[in-house]
Amino acid sequence: MNKFSVVVPVYNVEKYLKRCIHSILEQNYENYEIILVDDGSTDNSGKICDELAQQNEKIKVIHKINEGLGLTRNVGLDLSSGDFVFFVDSDDYIGNDMFNIINDILLNNEFDVCVFGINKVTKDGAVLPISEKFPSDTFDKTNLVSMCLGEPLKNDSFEVGPAWKAVYNKKFLDRHKIRFLSEREVLSEDYLFSAAVCSEASRIHFCNVPFYFYCDNETSLTNSYRKDRPLRAIRLYHMMMDLIIRKKLGQNAVNRVTNNLLINILVSFKHISLNGGMNSKEKYKEIENICMNKELLNILKSNSFADTIKLKFLRFCIIHKCLFLIKHMMHIKYGRNS
Repeated sequence: MNKFSVVVPVYNVEKYLKRCIHSILEQNYENYEIILVDDGSTDNSGKICDELAQQNEKIKVIHKINEGLGLTRNVGLDLSSGDFVFFVDSDDYIGNDMFNIINDILLNNEFDVCVFGINKVTKDGAVLPISEKFPSDTFDKTNLVSMCLGEPLKNDSFEVGPAWKAVYNKKFLDRHKIRFLSEREVLSEDYLFSAAVCSEASRIHFCNVPFYFYCDNETSLTNSYRKDRPLRAIRLYHMMMDLIIRKKLGQNAVNRVTNNLLINILVSFKHISLNGGMNSKEKYKEIENICMNKELLNILKSNSFADTIKLKFLRFCIIHKCLFLIKHMMHIKYGRNS
């Protein structure tokens, strides 16, 4: 019986933490550990972690200063003692038959990584299965690595980027020294982690069972905007382009990372539009500063790919400095005055 290590990064999730941990403890499987890594929570999350650990010896708790999701996952990964490891975000949860099914797969398919399906849980608790069509174990590896480099495109039949969407062979990760970068350096550190995994893995398995429940929880964007977000998005783009060149991934991968950059810029605009600490003039100025970034302009001028009409429109507005249209788009989309 294989041992599973479940790494749960924790930061200010007192409302959802017990639901997450109870979903793991309800597994009909004995050989596992839960590693809770409290990333300097300022609410009662750290206290809840300690209480849960006192109630069950399978739970280990580490408290640390706030460093962000990527480095927090690394702490749990380094301390894990299981044969296989996976990550569960502390506001999500898993199905109660996950360990048994994965262990059954391992009886016939020893893998470096196993990608599985997910469900989406709406704010009102409705569970919506996400329809995905996984490939057989014979697939185009170059395309798979490319798919790790951003949000799914319209024609993608499945998603592979998020770190919580797979189970990993711990010895494989250690042998290839695969770890997460700091999210304070780049956005979406999941994508680079997953790309490294799929680049190095020789045994990749797909399981079309939705083990993971991704929850669309209420999170406040009121004061979430960080001025360095667009710069981290551009830094991520360049790191992905370096990988594309090294691995000779081709134009499809370039299109994907360009599209992902546009998504990150759109999210930055969304955060600005919802920021209660900024007045209308400050919001407009911040959007203008992003649009005037020469590095961003050069990237968008060099590649015209955008996967949706909204992103095509956004690219046009940035290149042609149509700030009033961006302001209008934010107002229409999010119903806030900018």
